[in-house]
Formats: sequence, structure tokens, C-alpha cells
Amino acid sequence: MAMEDEDDPFVCFGGDEDEDDDSDPFSLDAQPSNNDNVRVIPPSSAIDAANREKARQLMESYATKKSAVAHDTKSHTANNDDSTFISTEFRFFSSRRDQKERTSALPWPQRPPLYLGPMALSSSLAEGGGRGYVALRDLPPGTCVLIEEPYVEGWSEGQMGKELGLESIRHLLRLGGGSGKRAGEVLGALEELHPRREKVEEVFAVLNELGTTGGGNGDVDGVEPLDRIQIVNMMKDMEGDFNHVNEVQSLLAMAKEENITNSDGSPLNSRDINRLLLALRYNGFESGIYLHFSMFNHDEDPNCIKFRPSLEEGNETKVNNSDDNARKLPHYSEARTTRYVRKGEALTLHYLENPREVSHATRRKILWDQHRFDIGVENAYRKFLHLPDDVTFNGISDDDVGGTKDYDYDDQTNRRRAIYASELVNGEFPDSSLEEHKAMGTINNTTNSNNGNSKDQDEEEDVTVTSNIEKSLDDLEEMLQELQHIFQNTKGALNQALPSSGAFERAAALELTFGELVTASRSSLGNDHHILLSRCRRMHLDSIELVLSKCSDFLTEKQSVELMARFLPTVQMLLESQKRRLGSHHTHVAATYHDFSMGIQSLLSLSSRRLLSLKLEGMGSLEECSMMELYCRREKERIERLYPRDVEEILEMVK
Repeated sequence: MAMEDEDDPFVCFGGDEDEDDDSDPFSLDAQPSNNDNVRVIPPSSAIDAANREKARQLMESYATKKSAVAHDTKSHTANNDDSTFISTEFRFFSSRRDQKERTSALPWPQRPPLYLGPMALSSSLAEGGGRGYVALRDLPPGTCVLIEEPYVEGWSEGQMGKELGLESIRHLLRLGGGSGKRAGEVLGALEELHPRREKVEEVFAVLNELGTTGGGNGDVDGVEPLDRIQIVNMMKDMEGDFNHVNEVQSLLAMAKEENITNSDGSPLNSRDINRLLLALRYNGFESGIYLHFSMFNHDEDPNCIKFRPSLEEGNETKVNNSDDNARKLPHYSEARTTRYVRKGEALTLHYLENPREVSHATRRKILWDQHRFDIGVENAYRKFLHLPDDVTFNGISDDDVGGTKDYDYDDQTNRRRAIYASELVNGEFPDSSLEEHKAMGTINNTTNSNNGNSKDQDEEEDVTVTSNIEKSLDDLEEMLQELQHIFQNTKGALNQALPSSGAFERAAALELTFGELVTASRSSLGNDHHILLSRCRRMHLDSIELVLSKCSDFLTEKQSVELMARFLPTVQMLLESQKRRLGSHHTHVAATYHDFSMGIQSLLSLSSRRLLSLKLEGMGSLEECSMMELYCRREKERIERLYPRDVEEILEMVK
């Protein structure tokens, strides 16, 4: 809410000489030169030093608490009394007997998950080849639905950083030290992953009867379109690659030597190897191969989130192949609901994890390349989101997408409407092209009724805008990660190392660059809540956090104030965008509430006058600022209670 000059509660105190300074409050010229290897504290102000120390403590608290909130990258290992927050009528109680009975119906009854929550595997869904999980009862957000160890943990060193290839198959054949027994067990279990070995054999049996290979646009009336795309065409491409064929023969020789066969005892053939490669591509996770997690289908509006293993207590694992970096890694991942789910509703994940905030064109290409399904553009994408036909998008104003006081962030149509609107560029849904689709005749890239040259040119410009922003983000994120690594490695001698390394100047410049990218992107996209702006803002916050938490000794009080003054508008817009797309119960929303709360606390401590000058919505007075801070803190705590760290308690219950 804008505050008029006459409403300024500080007007009676007159002007503030420091506040009225027109110089750049974060100019690098104000910092010590590289030769000044001393701690910079203005000599005339003990109050400055005290305020800076208070801000540093706040930011240390901020950084510590923020890592605890970000559950999506951490495993829950400790009990938490807040689990009682969920009413007992919603809590799901299981037992060893219940687990045994329900897991016996899964494709791998001899390899059950550590815990199967209130869900079952269905074979009659419209997506995912018919298979997928559904809720057995109404589920509140935070319900644990699956806990599972990776069946094969991690990937081979030769595969890391490369497109998934036959090296991953070679790694599987070597499991068990070359004895063949462990490798045979793994290959047998993977026969049930999509595309299932039985299904592949059925498809090629149909093609043999038809007398066709099934590639391109041939006569394949007996084969489902998705099977043709995900199985037949993919294998045909593999068989046309001379180097691939030779490597497959090498793997078959290796399997024969180690006596590794299919589960029915038949020898492996080239089709088995190619199917296995597709199964790994379609179902693999960054942290390894999970059997039961692979049964989750993708959704652009998922109702579950997968918590990945992180570097905490658990199984001992070396990191970066260094004894100095030896850590302990939890041996399981878990899935929890992120909103209220109705009984019988499909339980889904988003297949893109890092980063999830990419443009529609990029997301469409990644999902096609890695999973061979298409989310489509414009009208097709609306259908993919299950948006009703009568939902319209007349512009992208706050009132149209959601920004009114009565707006329900958890209404399914509102949320999916916001997801769709988060892709609009200057009010239009940008087109995207998949050349491979055109060659196969499996997709129509033109979805708009007006296909004139002018519109085609506008759509090409829209894609260029998003791709340019993503390229800038990728480059800047790499620079940010490099600086984070520098600060981490100089932790013990920060005061001496930073001036000589120039890391502080680089971090300060990077923060300003992120801020400029947010401003430029808003102008180019014409959409304050575009999906890419969420990534821009998140990284801008990370860069500010880096400067405040690692360079506090090198900042004047005014520089700290101005950093927080840039932090708060960014975090407020990020929070609004996240609530629209994710709903009000998501862990990412909790983390951003925490950021907002800590930012308000910091600026209240450093300069309440500067806080009011930002004229943030709902924060026109000190009382309103305090109320907003309290609200954000309570919302963060509320959401945290939805996701109790009770995995050990759950596992103890079903022993």
C-alpha cells in the first residue's frame, strides 16, 4: 500500500543526512582496495558496529533456519512432536501385516519399499500407460506416501555429467563384483519398469505380424501411438547408430561371459539392452534407480514432492571421490503430499527437479528428450493441465490471475490457471517447436487459429526472449556457485582471503546483476509472475544472502540496509508467484515465508524508516510491518508442522 508523504511517521524528526545522500549506497568505490587487508568498521560509530553485528546475527540465523526449511533437498531423520498437528482422523496408521498385504500387490512383492503409505497402484489411469498411484483415502498436505531405498544407488563415474547411455548398462552388468548374480537380480527387477519387457515383446510381435518395422508413419494400426513413440521409434533410432550397435554387442558378450540372463533364463539380446536403456532413461532419478518411485506419473501441477537423500547421518558414502570429503548419506527418499488430495485421485510428481523453474519451451523439450511424452503448446497444454474449456485468459492482470483479497490459492482451477498464465509472454502463450515430432508426423506445432507471418514472427521472438533469459540465468548461476565454493573454502580465514581474492567485489557485482536481470526480464516478459521471474528472484535472494552472511565484516550499515531494501520487494513478489502456482501448503512457500520474515526483522533492526520507504503492500506502518512479520513467521511454522520429520517413527511403526 502506497504511503503519502504526509503519512510519514518520521516527518517530525526532520531530514536524515545519511538517508538523503544521493551517492550509490552499494558502490564498490566505497569498499577497501585489494591492498587493505583490514576489517572495515567506520571509526566514528560504535552504534554502526553494533547494528552490523545484530544484522550479521540475524543473517546467520536466517541462513541456518533456511536450510532447515528446505525439506526438498534434505531427508527427514528426526522425530518431531509437531506431528500431532495433524488430527488423528487424518493420520494414517499401518502395521507390518498391513504393509505385507498391500505391497504384495505391487510389481516387486519380494522387494517392497520401506513404507507404503495410504495409496495403491492402479492399472486403469489415463496417463502413464495406465499405471500409477492413487490415494486410498482423503489425504492432508504433508502425508508420507512412500519411503524407499534406491535399488541401485547412484551412477557410475563414467556416466556422470553425460547423457544417459550404454555406460549405465555396463555399470549394472558389473554389479556384485562381476559374479553375475547381483546383476541378474537387478536386470530381472528392471523388467517391470516402463517400457516393460513383456510389453516390448508384445509390440514387436504385432509388428512382425503386420510385416513392418513400425517406424515413421508406416502401417502400425495394431500399436498404440505412445508405444510407437516411446518404444518402436526409439529402438529404431538406436539400431541405426553404428557405434551404438557395436557397443551393444560388446555388452552382450560381457553378459554371456558372466552368465547374466533375463528372469526367465533366456539369454539377453540387443532388444533387451535397448529396452533396459529406455527404462533407465524414463525412470532414473539423480540419486539412483528406485523401483516404486518409478510408478509415479508426471504432472505439471503435482500433488506430491520427493525428498532426496542429502549429506547427513546415514550410510557412509564418499563425496567427489575424496577421503577428505567423506560423509554419511541417508539411504532412503520419501514422498509426501503438498496439498489436500481426494480419495481416488492420482498421486503425481514433477519430473523436473533442478531447476523446476524453466520456460515451457525448455520444459517441453526436456520432457520429450528424457521421457518421450509431449505436454503440447497453448490449447494442448491447457488440456494437459485439465483446465476447463470455459476458463479464459483476458490478459495477465492481478485481478484476472489472482490477487484479490478473496482469492483461493488452493482452488485447483485457480492454481492451474496460474500455472498456465505463468508462461504467458506479453499476454500470449509462446509457441515452441520439436523438430523430431515434425519428422515423425506425431505432433502439430501450429496451434493458433491465426498462422500469419506476423504472428509466427511474434512467437519466435517470445521464445527468443525466454531462451535469452534462461541463458543469462544459467551463466549467472554458475558464477554464483563458484563464489559459494570460494567462500566455503576460505571459511577459516575469511578476513584475510577475501580482499586479495576479489570475491567480495565479485559477489557484490553479481547481486546487482541479478537485480538488473529481474528488472529487464519483467519488462521483456510483460508478466510479473512469469515462471522465469521466480527463478530470477530466487537467485537474486541467494546472491544477497551470500553477501550479507559471508561479507558482513566488509559492509557499512548503509550497504546492509540497501541490500535488505532490495531483498524485501524481491521476496514478496516471489512469495506471491509461488503461492499462485504451488498453493499455500508447499514446502517452497514455507521457505519463502521464512525469507520474508527474516528480511523484515533485519530491516526493522537496521532502519525502520527505510523499510517504510519501500511502500510494500500491506506494510504502510511499523505496526503493519510487525504484523506482516508475525504472519509470515506463523505461516512458515504452520507449513513446517505439516511436514514432520517422523520417518524413523513411521519405520518403527511398521517393523
